[in-house]
Amino acid sequence: MATFGAKSIDNMIIVGNSNLENKPPLFTIITVVRNGEQTLERCIKSVKHQTFQDFEYLIIDGASSDKTHKIIKQNSDIVDYSISEKDEGLYFAMNKGLKLARGSYVGILNADDIYLSNTLELVQNAIKKNPNCDVIYGAMSYFDKPNQIYFIHSDELSKRMIFHPTCFISINAYKKLGYFNTKYQVAADYDFILRCRDAQKNFLGLQNVLATFSGDGISAKLRFRSIFETSKIQAKYNFEPRYLQFSKLMRILIITYFRAFINKIFVS
Repeated sequence: MATFGAKSIDNMIIVGNSNLENKPPLFTIITVVRNGEQTLERCIKSVKHQTFQDFEYLIIDGASSDKTHKIIKQNSDIVDYSISEKDEGLYFAMNKGLKLARGSYVGILNADDIYLSNTLELVQNAIKKNPNCDVIYGAMSYFDKPNQIYFIHSDELSKRMIFHPTCFISINAYKKLGYFNTKYQVAADYDFILRCRDAQKNFLGLQNVLATFSGDGISAKLRFRSIFETSKIQAKYNFEPRYLQFSKLMRILIITYFRAFINKIFVS
């Protein structure tokens, strides 16, 4: 069991685990949270109960005002490092975690999502077979639709993002390409994945479900912001922006319904 110590520095609460002095693990798992008392425990348990245990777990808390920090302390046997301080947004917090990461591969698990119990084992097996792989990703499901599996292939990146909480990215890719671009509020992960694509990093897609989503994350809450940023990123990489794809779809629907309406009038 890990030994924890905690201290307060300029309104920051830092919890450190002595395991950080040991040999670097294969995986670093990062969870970014702010006021996540409703879902954080479930998220932490999904990491704790992994069948493959060669990982470190970092939680970056944006100075929560609820019971988030209490939940982190209650799970001190699994959390290797936690810091609680105000930050400037989601990707600032993720970058903070990336700079602390010691693992060869990094997975970022949102506080309202979970891993399956064999997620790290599946990814570790894939790494053994594909040691030069930079980005490993998989399928996902939703809590309210557990029997439906969703998978986006990296070949579709010009249109949509692969599921970020299913991604495990080599720390070397982050170090070479830079961290998340914090000018984006909700789509910096898409921008980074496209940087990997442009740099010809090796992608490997697993058909296995690696994570379960709540569907209530920041991109869902800021839907229009998500569409705007996604379109801006697509234009940056010379893809057709998402809003144009949407407008084409709407135009097709309008024409289809208009024709059906006209046909109905003339037929009747």
